[in-house]
Amino acid sequence: MSGSSDYGKWIAAVDRIMKRDWCIDTAEAGLNEGELRRFWSEGDVPEAFVAWYAAKYDLIRFESGYSQRSPA
Repeated sequence: MSGSSDYGKWIAAVDRIMKRDWCIDTAEAGLNEGELRRFWSEGDVPEAFVAWYAAKYDLIRFESGYSQRSPA
């Protein structure tokens, strides 16, 4: 990948996957542009980057339909 357009698409894909699976995006995860550009420039595909990040920080996957219920 090269160019700011490709980087923007990469970030959008990472954000979409993170929002879908963990209800956070790169900004909410505390990732800065320098870190993100480094992973992007190394050729990581969005799915692989998100999987690595989730494993590193032991994120718990968001499951659609989950609701927190108070004990009866």
